[in-house]
Amino acid sequence: MREMDFTEGNVSNRWMGVKSIWREMHFEIKRYIKRYLESSLRMDLDWRLGCNRYERSESRKGYRNGSYVRDFLTSYGWIEGLEVPRARDITYQPRLLERYKRRQRCVDKVLLEAFLLGHSTRQTRRMFSSLFEGEISAQTISNIVRELDRSVQEFRCRRFDSSRYTCVYLDGLWITLSKPVKTKKVVLVALGLHPDGTKDLLSFQLASSESESWWWGFVSDLKDRGLKGDQIDVIVTDGCAGLIKAVTALYPRVRRQLCTFHKANDLGAHLRDRRHRNQIIRHALAVFEAANQTEVRKMLRTFIERWKPSEPRAVRNFIAGFDYCLTFLDFPVTIRSSIKTNNPIERYLQEIRRRIIPMRSFNNVKSAERIIYGIIAVTLRQYCDMPIQQSTQYA
Repeated sequence: MREMDFTEGNVSNRWMGVKSIWREMHFEIKRYIKRYLESSLRMDLDWRLGCNRYERSESRKGYRNGSYVRDFLTSYGWIEGLEVPRARDITYQPRLLERYKRRQRCVDKVLLEAFLLGHSTRQTRRMFSSLFEGEISAQTISNIVRELDRSVQEFRCRRFDSSRYTCVYLDGLWITLSKPVKTKKVVLVALGLHPDGTKDLLSFQLASSESESWWWGFVSDLKDRGLKGDQIDVIVTDGCAGLIKAVTALYPRVRRQLCTFHKANDLGAHLRDRRHRNQIIRHALAVFEAANQTEVRKMLRTFIERWKPSEPRAVRNFIAGFDYCLTFLDFPVTIRSSIKTNNPIERYLQEIRRRIIPMRSFNNVKSAERIIYGIIAVTLRQYCDMPIQQSTQYA
């Protein structure tokens, strides 16, 4: 058996040969696609006119009127000199080509995802040039992103009439807007967990704060769109006072779970001696590892006896509203970990935060809404297994 030669010169020469073959294949593929598109366009015109070329028919609806040349961008690159047939006496628009469009929708989706991953419009333009061997303006990238406005509106109006959720998570994410003046806004987010384990983004809204009035408006909008109390088993929240008041008023009969991680972590703000912080938080989290109510009460008494003499204020804060931290014990063991904290939505918000860090700030509210929706619907959907009803525009 002959040994293969992996010397630097031989590998380099062979690789150049591979690239040469690929270039020839790529050229042939584009030529085939051009022939296929032109043939399809001619067949489409035959169907529209009601007769074939050189055929006489009384049912004819118009006449051929030559053709015009158009460049069209596909996922295989630019198709130059594409002949598009024309007609007279009728209004004719090829079904294969959208009016005024010079790109396939799949190319727009690639450009949109590149922008939403944190690249600027100019960086996305450079990436486009290297991938598709063509030029595109930064303004074109901005126009593609603006097309999400319609999808945002459709998403906000969707109904929840037949939906069923094991639990609904509510939380907020702070962002920065740069215009008209630099200011902080919070994105209020609702996330639903289906009985089969899949997650569904229910809604999001930009607000000035996490006050009761803002949460009240956000949660009542979910209820108005069909998310009734009998469709939810439990609502999971952190310790935000405004959120808790709004949820209690609007869903009084739905069980509420207070995030155990936030409950334990809040002890750090009520300590006399900061050196106790890590130890007391670990002890508090251990209380929620018990298998049933009896064990929890027993471990809670141990916690109080251990920390009340040195940290009475922290212990009082921990006991307040403690019963709302134990709702998860009423559910099967297999789903308790998903209910006792709001980690599912925290992980989701963390991923959004990571994507928007390169953008630093948003120009205005509309820009923030379309980009956040784009991150959710276009990019995060495939990483987080999160179904979302969206426009077919970028499906």
